[in-house]
Amino acid sequence: MSLLDLRELEVQNPLESDLCIVGSGPAGITIAREFANTSIKVLVLESGGKTEEVDTQSLYDIESVGVPRMMEQRQVRNRILGGSSHTWYGRCAPLEKIDYEIRDWVPYSGWPISSKDLHEYELRASEILGLGSHEYGEELRDRFNLAPKQSLNPTLLRDQFWQYSKVSETDRQVPRFGQHRLPQDAANIDILLHANVTHLYTNSDGSRVEFLDASTLEGKQVQVKAKCFVLCCGGIENSRLLLASNRQRSSGLGNERDMVGRFLMDHPGTAIGQFKSLQDIYKVNRYFGERWYYNEQGKQFYDHGIALSTEVQEKEGLLNCAAFLLPSEDAGNPWDAIKAAKSDLKENISPYASLAAAVQKTVAHPRRFAKGLSRQLIDKRPPVKASCLYCLVEQQPNPHSRVELSAQKDRIGMPISKINWQINQQEVTTVERLGELIATEFRRIGLPQPVLYKHNHELEQFQLKFVDRAHPTGTTRMSATPSSGAVDDNCKLHSVDGLYVAGSSVFPTSSHVNPTLDILALAIRLADHIKVIL
Repeated sequence: MSLLDLRELEVQNPLESDLCIVGSGPAGITIAREFANTSIKVLVLESGGKTEEVDTQSLYDIESVGVPRMMEQRQVRNRILGGSSHTWYGRCAPLEKIDYEIRDWVPYSGWPISSKDLHEYELRASEILGLGSHEYGEELRDRFNLAPKQSLNPTLLRDQFWQYSKVSETDRQVPRFGQHRLPQDAANIDILLHANVTHLYTNSDGSRVEFLDASTLEGKQVQVKAKCFVLCCGGIENSRLLLASNRQRSSGLGNERDMVGRFLMDHPGTAIGQFKSLQDIYKVNRYFGERWYYNEQGKQFYDHGIALSTEVQEKEGLLNCAAFLLPSEDAGNPWDAIKAAKSDLKENISPYASLAAAVQKTVAHPRRFAKGLSRQLIDKRPPVKASCLYCLVEQQPNPHSRVELSAQKDRIGMPISKINWQINQQEVTTVERLGELIATEFRRIGLPQPVLYKHNHELEQFQLKFVDRAHPTGTTRMSATPSSGAVDDNCKLHSVDGLYVAGSSVFPTSSHVNPTLDILALAIRLADHIKVIL
């Protein structure tokens, strides 16, 4: 693998490749890995460099005209080698069977593929992500010795587990794809840094993409020709680039039916309740919360939460939704101070001050220190933290929730994204119902009930309680026909040959789970398809 920089490259226009991948995030790097050491020449274009750059990040500026995007765009969308894995939290779970199905109570639901179609690719993706066994439901109860008497009513609620990605058996940090997953020994793969793609061009009749333009911030330009192109720029940027490629067709590429940019979804998150005391949190943590176990892959980290059952979703017309214990500010936790001291010692950042703070917290809260030590040594679980009950909810696909082009331009002359993100009443109803069911079920099985927050039932007021989780989804949705989406079941643009899209922008529905595992699964599936046609 060669790591090149457009700012320093002696440009010989055009650059030519068999496969050109735009974006070096998890989707782009995963596709490139699948072609490592093959006869196919691969070129990956990355907007950023090897470190964070303020000027490059400014290309992510947006004009927000809908529900406010609370997450700072420059922190959660990363123009850097490795893409948004640079700030990724590592939380993983697969989409569920119901997420792929047509649901009468969810407008525009249904994928042109099923959960079975992605299963083998999820297993392959799990290896890249350093995950353990492909288990995320009640089958894990026995592994964690959860008492049957504490089981939830399966017709209402179900166990939901998430795994955390890691670099390797011995390195438990979250993998940054630009550091840990590059195909280093692949001579057929080049990665070109500081190459901002500005336009995609087709042949004269618009049926096939032939080349693209890329530019540095300083204006140095290059053309890239390839047999096949894959956009791996993220849930917002994929649609932005297609819409901005409008010199030959005023509506943009693949947008003859006005479908590109529509159906913008995220995972609205909100706190739905809290517990009365730290003692109640300890009791709930006996059955829910963070835990780990050891297997042949080393130490595997999980989080155990609660999701709505399929039955109650169908019966009450609800979306998919799950809740978990989210750590909150906890000034009395000595283990947070100990963790901070370890980190500062490793980085040699004020180690003596951090050690002093850790000792002070430990002396001030000896019982919490002892309980935390017992949980780690005996229960094989992390120390308990003060927590609120937090949920992520699926969004109803809504064609009016969308990404368009703003009149404002970025530094390289491209229109910035105008985002009209919308939240619907169905999300509000789902979140409130999940909270009610958890409170009722906890009372039945003898666990402390959460004190539910009194949310305002008015949609406009409730929207202010939600925070986007930086999982933009659906803007180039997969569909069986061109009239209902942007790409087909192989992620190829319906109306343009040689151009594919990877990432969560192709998801027709969003589920409640973090999307990375299935982003990788779809990327591997796409790579297998491209191997056949190239």
